[in-house]
Amino acid sequence: MKRRFVLAWWTSLLLPCAFGAPAADPFAHPVTDQAQLRAALSRPAAKLQKAQVLEGEFQHSRHLREIPRPLIATGGFTFVRDLGVYWHTRVPFDSVVMLTSAGLTQSDEGGAPQRISASEQPAVRLIANIFMSLFTLDTRSLGRDFDLYGGPQGDRWIIGLRPRNKAIAGVFREATVSGAEDVEQVVLIDAQGDRTVIDLRAITYSSEAPGANVRSLFAPAKP
Repeated sequence: MKRRFVLAWWTSLLLPCAFGAPAADPFAHPVTDQAQLRAALSRPAAKLQKAQVLEGEFQHSRHLREIPRPLIATGGFTFVRDLGVYWHTRVPFDSVVMLTSAGLTQSDEGGAPQRISASEQPAVRLIANIFMSLFTLDTRSLGRDFDLYGGPQGDRWIIGLRPRNKAIAGVFREATVSGAEDVEQVVLIDAQGDRTVIDLRAITYSSEAPGANVRSLFAPAKP
């Protein structure tokens, strides 16, 4: 049950969106020189390296083969370096997922939180590491678990990811991350061929240490 809970959260959060995947196919261009890829990402990476806190809005749409219309959810997120990610879905229902190196916590509609610790389920720590690497465009870290593809596309960039790790491959087959000045879209194809797209908008950066109001988001919820 705990494993299904983790994988369901991961696939629903990191699958492709209503606006569709970028037109160019990044998987036609394997990355043979990570230095070139890092150069292509230098503008967004420079902002991310200085940021202690990122906040923004998201829309994610899950496209299932048996359902004609995508399942769409919207909300806001907060990423805090060295703390984790706070992901708050507001529509169509209220749900909070908090992911840290210590584990994962989810609460729906104000109900009792469900927790999985990284010590109980090693996959949680792996998911946390990947998610942090995506938010910071840490290609060195991503390159340990994925074959990398893509690069610059005009004034934009796109990275393709294909997992080497069997545990990750059991969750999704491939992913793309794209943007210009920011990470704007994450697209994943899961092991069954279903697709989810996440669009990130209105991202703000702060180089200041997180204040009490932000740190309180990561305080353990009362059961």
